[in-house]
Amino acid sequence: MKLEYTNTYLSLKLKCVNRKLKNEPVYYLNKRKDKPVIRYYDNGKRHEIQSSSPRFKDVERVYLDTQNLRMIKKQLESVPGVNPSVKIRTDIVPVISHDLYSRMIPKTDNSDGNHPYQHKQFYMRSRFEVAMAGVLDSLDLEYKYEPTIILNGYQVSPDFVVYLPEFDCCIIVECEGMTDEVSYVNRNGVKFAEYLYAGLVFGMTLVVLQGDRTHMPSPELMRNAVVSAINVLSSHYALGVD
Repeated sequence: MKLEYTNTYLSLKLKCVNRKLKNEPVYYLNKRKDKPVIRYYDNGKRHEIQSSSPRFKDVERVYLDTQNLRMIKKQLESVPGVNPSVKIRTDIVPVISHDLYSRMIPKTDNSDGNHPYQHKQFYMRSRFEVAMAGVLDSLDLEYKYEPTIILNGYQVSPDFVVYLPEFDCCIIVECEGMTDEVSYVNRNGVKFAEYLYAGLVFGMTLVVLQGDRTHMPSPELMRNAVVSAINVLSSHYALGVD
């Protein structure tokens, strides 16, 4: 059965969307002589960016992102029980912060010959990981694939590091695709020990999905595992309503 986000998470998401929109100007897309023009006001000053301007593509991207946020805001506000005045804990120090996430370099090539499957700009090791990336895309989550990071002095390359702006933190998603091989399990056991030692928590900030050489979880199971972790994380961060 398909698992849905709790109202606690949706409330935190709406709070985050409102925060992003608060400092964004209102953009208008118009036409002048059949060519697109973007107008916006910033600090009371009117700006107009024409399609011939070198800035147009960048401003258009911001305009589209803002329009998408407004659409998400409208959708969330229509959900009964969603309240953006929910308070959030500020005393939690994330294991993987946005600052660390912003400096991560994802795997985007197959230079080692071990990443034969392509998904968008990423080259991945397995169809399992490609399926997982599709699930994260369907949930509209921001992620990086196989970045190399240092946790407690130990170098690891998680399958996916997912950034959640609602909490300003990241979760790790691992696709364990060869659990029928002892050497594979032993090798990855060291990595999981480092995750736990760093403070990641199974089912909240660490999502692990298992398969073997012939079977992998269904997309619905993958989705439910991620949604469940985000719901648990929401309960951990939310304090109640103002």
